[in-house]
Parts: sequence; structure tokens; C-alpha cells
Amino acid sequence: MASSTNAPKIFISYSWKPMANKQKTLALAERMVNEGVNVILDEWNLAEGQDKYQFMEQMVNDPEIKRVLVICNDDYKRKADQKEGGVGAESLIISKDVYKQADQTKFIPIIFEKDEKGEPYLPTFIHSRIYIDLNSDEVFEDEYEKLMRNIFDKPASRKPPLGTPPSYILQDEPIFLRTANKVRAIQNALINEKKNNQVFVDDYYSTFLQALDDFEIDISKIMAPPFIDDIVLEKIEALKVLRDDYINFLEVIFTFSAQFDMGKFISFLERLLDFIMTKDGVNYSHNTHGYLKLDQYRFFLNELFLYQTAVMFEKEKFKELGELLNTNYVVFNKSSDETAAYSFLLFNQPTLSIDRFRNDRLQMRRVSYTADLIKERADNPKYSFDKIKEYDILLYYIGIMKNEIKDDYHWLRWHPQTSVYNTYKVHILGKLISLRYFNNMKPIFGVDTIEELKQKVEKVTLLDADKLDRFNFEAPYINIAFDFSKIGTYS
Repeated sequence: MASSTNAPKIFISYSWKPMANKQKTLALAERMVNEGVNVILDEWNLAEGQDKYQFMEQMVNDPEIKRVLVICNDDYKRKADQKEGGVGAESLIISKDVYKQADQTKFIPIIFEKDEKGEPYLPTFIHSRIYIDLNSDEVFEDEYEKLMRNIFDKPASRKPPLGTPPSYILQDEPIFLRTANKVRAIQNALINEKKNNQVFVDDYYSTFLQALDDFEIDISKIMAPPFIDDIVLEKIEALKVLRDDYINFLEVIFTFSAQFDMGKFISFLERLLDFIMTKDGVNYSHNTHGYLKLDQYRFFLNELFLYQTAVMFEKEKFKELGELLNTNYVVFNKSSDETAAYSFLLFNQPTLSIDRFRNDRLQMRRVSYTADLIKERADNPKYSFDKIKEYDILLYYIGIMKNEIKDDYHWLRWHPQTSVYNTYKVHILGKLISLRYFNNMKPIFGVDTIEELKQKVEKVTLLDADKLDRFNFEAPYINIAFDFSKIGTYS
């Protein structure tokens, strides 16, 4: 309860007629006093011999009075509108003249009665004001809470602090985003449980793929200067707008969708891979402009999958994430001129234009410029760079557990570029000490039991598949990261 020195002070103006209205007003005042509000009421504070009208006018204009509650019923409205005066309770009616003298934000209409049409009895002088409806038992408690929050300046929601403009606003040439406002339409459809909400999701998928065309590099315009790496970097920066929009999309569907269609989602991811694997240039030599002009898309898909993993992890969508990590993506590869099945590892492709060509050209001496970019762009407070690093390493572990062999000399793996920023402990795996958490998380490893997971990790060690270059990249060895002496030890 607030102390008498800091309790907000309010005045209640009301009609004494009918008696039920007066009694209800007194009950409201008593409750508010018990909950820390210093209520001024004629019944309690008007002494014998005082002028009632002068008392009311004084309360309205007193700077110590934070709010004036105007209890609105039929009698109050009629007398206020007709300016009835005289002795008794009628003289407590706030007139338009008195109302003008005070700050209008002080006045809060409180509805105690409605007419036969369900309309509140609001005097003309406050007819346009937002009111608190205490007329109905069904909404009384919710409305009372709103009133108390108003008096104590503790709104249920607050305006967030002013942030920085989105990156596309800061661009010299603003980017037109094709998917703009589509996520809002999806959220509205899901919240309102529209039967056709999948139509909005499908439209987002199609529009997103179309939007990728806006970030194409015209090979005919590449000269020296500008260099190919400069142009790739420019496109990568521009793609950040689309990345952030996709994060927003994922947050909406994994928050509001009760029956999300994972089959269509996987098909969309296949189409993303198709987008790049069918482009002219994938079959060119890796040191040619024709091949490197697709690097902005290679970086984008890698970063997109990282954030996709982060969102699904934060939303604890382990079953759905497990589907993405353990399914086959059927994609046409123009380089090999065949349709084949690939794991999620195809989303992790090197960006040679910046990691090799730019590094050499500018003598930057960076181990991974890709990692530098991911760190620089990790400006979403929900998904810090430290978290992104852990998801990157986790995807590496899951990748090597697949033991995918391309040939005797090449193993397919997810290369955790961000581990160039040393990581000595993967904290998200520490949660596996909880058997409950393991049972929730096990779909991402494609196992049913701790023993199955142990066998997978032991096989990686046996085959010496954990081949991360730990001179330049630092992450715990897989058999250390998965501490089976602790996994599942707590229920």
C-alpha cells in the first residue's frame, strides 16, 4: 500500500441520487483507499458550514489533485447538461465553466449506468472523453485495473524507447521490399483464425522468392573498379532488409500458428536452394566472376538458416527444427545437371569473393570475413552474436554426425565460420542435463534415446570426422561438448 505522503490524490464527483449510486460510489472509494489511493469525497472531507460548490471547484483546480473521477449516471448527466443548481448534491455537478479552468487530462469519466440502448450516460462537457466502464460485473475488474494503472501511471504497455531507423532507411537508394506488410497480414489471419490463413503464408513464400531477383548482380557492369567483392558486399548489405523481414515472419508463424504446414515450409526451403543451384554460374570455375556473382546469395542462405535455427530454438520448436535438419531437400543442381537429395548442409556454402578474393586484394589478413560480417550484422537483441555462434557450432555437430562422404577426400559438413571468435563452451548443450529438456530437444539430433545420441557421437570420434581447423577456429570437440556423464541426470 502506498504511504500517505506519496499516495496519488484524487477527487470523486458524483450524484447522490439514486441512493444506490451513492452507495456504489462509496464502495468504490473505500476500495481505492484500501489500495493506496488518497480519495477526497464530500461524504468524508466536506465539513459543516463549507460551501459545497466552492469545495468542488477547489478540488478540481487543486494541483495536488491528480485525477477527478466523474461518476456518470442518468441523474448526473441530466443535471450537468441542464445546469441545475440549488442546495444539496446538485451543487456538486461540474459545470462547463469549472471544467475549462482545469487540465482536461485530470478528468476520467466513470460509467455507472447506461440507457436502454446500452449507451453510457455521459454529460455533454465530457462526452468525447475516453471513459472507464464500471457498469457491468463482466468487465468491472478489467476496467478497474485500467483505472488504477492510470492513477498510478503504470500502464499495461509502454511505448518502447526510440531506436535507430531500419538499415533500408539509411540507404542512399531506399530498397523496395516486395514482402513489406505481408507478415502483418499473416499475423492478422492467424490471430483471427481465418480458414484461409495458409493462402497468406503461401503468398509470402512466392513473394520472398521473387524478391531475391532484386538483388541480382549484372555481370556486364562488373569492372575494376568496382571489384566483384565490393559489389557482393553491397548486395549482402541490401539483403539484410529481407533477412530481418524473414525473421519477423518466422517469429509470427511459430508464435501464432497452431497447425503450421511443415511440408510447405520445406518445399519453400527447397525452392530457395533451387534459386541458387539453377543459376548460370554455379557450374563455372570458382575463381570466375560468373561464379562469384552469386556469393551474396550464398552468404544470405547461410545467415538465413542460422537465424531460422535461432528463432526455432528460442520458440522451442525442436520437433519442427528436427524435420528441417533431418529431411532431404530435393534440388536440381545445374553444376552436375541432375536432381539430387541434399541435407541442410547445402545451405552452408563458402563465399570466396569476400573470404579469399577480398582478403587477398586488400591484405586484410582475416581468417573469415564471413564471420566478421555475421557478427557486424547481429543487431537483433533477441538473437545475440554469442547465441548465433552456439547455433552455428551446433549445426556443425549435427552435420558431422550425419557422416556424409562426398568421396574419399571430401566430407560434407557445416563449417561454423563464427567459431573464429573462440567458443570454449556450448551452453545450449548444457541444458541436456535435464531429461525433460533432452526429450524435447532430441528430434534435432534424429534420435530417441540418450544411448542413440552417444553412439552417434562415438562414431564421429571413431571416424575422426570432427576435423574443424582448431588453429583458426575454436569450438569444443564433439565428445567434450556432449558430456554423457551428465546428460539426462535430472528429471
